[in-house]
Amino acid sequence: MSENTTTVNTAKDYSPSWQRRFEMLDYLGADRLSYDAMRKTEKYKSLSFGERFRLSQNFLALFFGSIYYFCKGMWAKGLFIITASSIYSMLLIGIEVAVGRAFLASIVYWLPTAIFTFLLANYDYYRKEKLGEKIWPNIPAIFGDIKVALPVAFIALVANIYFAYQSTMMLADPYMGY
Repeated sequence: MSENTTTVNTAKDYSPSWQRRFEMLDYLGADRLSYDAMRKTEKYKSLSFGERFRLSQNFLALFFGSIYYFCKGMWAKGLFIITASSIYSMLLIGIEVAVGRAFLASIVYWLPTAIFTFLLANYDYYRKEKLGEKIWPNIPAIFGDIKVALPVAFIALVANIYFAYQSTMMLADPYMGY
């Protein structure tokens, strides 16, 4: 087991829909394959559209993102998503400031994170419950520690709010006509 994982909770009862998802993910080898590698297997391609849809999409995660991750006990991943989306937003704000006006629709800011959580939430929950995975294997394990992840996410979020506020004071708003 890598340093990104902990012990597995095997005594938990899951709803029938989660049991079905876990059985399908076991069948597809999600415990040893990355999300992309699992989706490229013949087993995955042989599933019906409905099975692939139920397995891969999570509408609660689409609408609630990190909050959904927190509710499912995936704190480190939820905090990392907040950190990454805050940095992404600050980069977009920087581009708008460099251009001198706000020109990006708000959907550009939130859609990538929403799609990311929409597609990965079920797989991530499975890996958390079956393998005890705290953070994704390609992310440094230190971000799986709440003592590191929480302050980093807090600083990124506060910085994002600060830069967003500052940019509204200096950029022309194309929707308001000034």
